[in-house]
Amino acid sequence: MARLKVFQVVECGGPGGTGAQVAALCRSLNPDRFETTLVYNVRPGNLPADYEALARPAACVRVSAMTREIHPALDLAALRELTKLFTQRRPDVVHAHSSKAGVLARLAAKAARVPKVFYSPRGYGFLMEDRSPSSRALYKWMERAASRIGVVAAVSGGEAELARREAWAPRVEVVPDAYLGAFPAKVEPEPHEGIVLTAAGRLTFARNPEAFARLAKALAKARPSARCVWLGDGELKGAFESAAEGAKKLELTGWLTPAEVSARLLRADVFVHFSRWEGLPNAVLEAMAHGLPVLASDVTGNRDIVLPDLTGLLAGDEDALFDAAKRLIDDALLRRRLGAAGRALIEREYTLPRLIERLTKLYTA
Repeated sequence: MARLKVFQVVECGGPGGTGAQVAALCRSLNPDRFETTLVYNVRPGNLPADYEALARPAACVRVSAMTREIHPALDLAALRELTKLFTQRRPDVVHAHSSKAGVLARLAAKAARVPKVFYSPRGYGFLMEDRSPSSRALYKWMERAASRIGVVAAVSGGEAELARREAWAPRVEVVPDAYLGAFPAKVEPEPHEGIVLTAAGRLTFARNPEAFARLAKALAKARPSARCVWLGDGELKGAFESAAEGAKKLELTGWLTPAEVSARLLRADVFVHFSRWEGLPNAVLEAMAHGLPVLASDVTGNRDIVLPDLTGLLAGDEDALFDAAKRLIDDALLRRRLGAAGRALIEREYTLPRLIERLTKLYTA
C-alpha cells in the first residue's frame, strides 16, 4: 500500500509551543504509512537548521516569505510558493498550524486540489489582544473566508467552539496537543523552603507576566512563606522587572534547559498560568505531568484542562488570582489532590501516542 504524503505547514517554527508540537508530529507519524514533509519558516532568532533537526526524519522545505505578521507582498509571495510546491509535489494531506499558515496553506491547497486539508489554529489570531482592533477584525475575516476549506483540527474543546461560533467552520474535530516530555517517576515535591509558586515560558504580552509579578508582591505581605519563580526570559523582561520592583521573594531564572525546567518543577508546589489567551498551553501540560496543581486564567484552552477543584483552579481577574493562590498555599491536601488528578489526566488523554493515533485516523479516514 502506498504511503500517504503529508505536509505539515507552520510559519512560527522553533523549539517551544506550536513549533515543538509540529516537529513532534513530523518525527512521530508512522513512516511505514506516511511520507512526512515539514513546510515551514522560523520565528526571528531561531535557526532553520536547528528546527529541521527537531523534525527529522521528515523532509523539510523552508518558505522564507511565510511570516507571522500580515505583510501583503510577502503573503502573496508565500501563497504563490506554497501553491507551486503543492502542485508539483501533490501531497495527499496538508495540515496547517497557526493562523497565518492556516490561511495561506488552505488557499494554496484548494488551488492545488489537495484531497485532504486540516487546520489547527492553536490560538486564533483574532484573540490576540496585543493587536489593533482592525488587525483582529482582519484575522477574523480571513478565518471566515477560508473556513470552508478542509477540516478544523482544534487543539481544545474551547478552540473547537470558537471555530464553529466565530470562524464559521462547518467541519470541526478536536485533536488535543500532547505533553512531549518524560513523565517524572516521582511527583511529590522535593524538599525546599516555603511554598513555591512557579510560572514558565517566554515573557510576552500573551503570557501576562506583569500579573505574576503583582501576585508575588501581594503574597509577600499576605503569605510571607511563599516564593514566586518565573522559569524563562523574553522581550517583556523590563516590564516584568518594573512590575516586580520591591518584591523580595520573586526570581526570574532566565532560559533553562528542559532538564533544568523539570528539576525546578519538581521543587514547586503550585503552577501559575495567568495568560491572556490560549490554544492549549504546553506549559500547563508539563506542569500537570509533574504533578502540580494549576492556577490559571479562565480563558479558552486553560479551562479545557484546568478543571475547577478537580485538576486546578481558574481565576477571572487578579483579585480572584490572589484569593486562589492563598487558598492553595494554605491547603497542602488540596494541592496534592489536584496535582494527582492533573497528572492522571495527562497520562490518560494528552500523550504523544494518543495524539498520533487521533491524527492517523483523521488522515486515513
